[in-house]
Amino acid sequence: MAMELKAQKRKLGSRSILTELRGKGQIPAVLYGDGKESEPIAVEEREFIQIANRQGLHHVIKLNVDGISYNVMVKDVQSDPIKNKVLHLDFNKINMNEKIDTTVVVVLEGEAEGAKNGGVLQHMLRELTISCLPSEIPDKITFNVEHLQIGDSVTVSDLTVPDGIEVKHEGDEVVLSIVPSQAQPTDIAAEEAEADAGAADRTDAENSSGDTASDRG
Repeated sequence: MAMELKAQKRKLGSRSILTELRGKGQIPAVLYGDGKESEPIAVEEREFIQIANRQGLHHVIKLNVDGISYNVMVKDVQSDPIKNKVLHLDFNKINMNEKIDTTVVVVLEGEAEGAKNGGVLQHMLRELTISCLPSEIPDKITFNVEHLQIGDSVTVSDLTVPDGIEVKHEGDEVVLSIVPSQAQPTDIAAEEAEADAGAADRTDAENSSGDTASDRG
């Protein structure tokens, strides 16, 4: 069920007005869709963060703008990574009866047998692009990796997705692999030192042999 986010209409303003809004704990935003002009709005930062933490940014939100409700999805987020704050949001109105393109996270469950035996799990594809009705967007796509051995790979076609979900990737695209671990630098250095020592021993032996032959001569 879509979570509700309250919003208020606002006037377009200067940078100082936007800064003032943020100072009051609000996020400036714009609402798009329905073939109408975009509408400037503001939402409570605390409420938006709660929704984002609970359902992510790829699910339907029930946006209540001054008492009028719209089904929307987040179209764009502008943030300040240093201050860890959301600066601006774009929302897009959606039709619940029309399929949309969105993304869903791929979650791995368990510990791969190959990883227990010294292999390394490389997770390449962490999100799937999908097409489906807004009400059918899954929270996540899971895959249990416990049976995977070193050398095994998982492709998109190996994933199980709910009925009605169209995956927008090629079936042979690799999601993850279990690969042999690379030799550690300390191990390589030890091997090289051992090889150098062996070469030195051989050189000493050859020199010793040459000296003995000279003595006999």
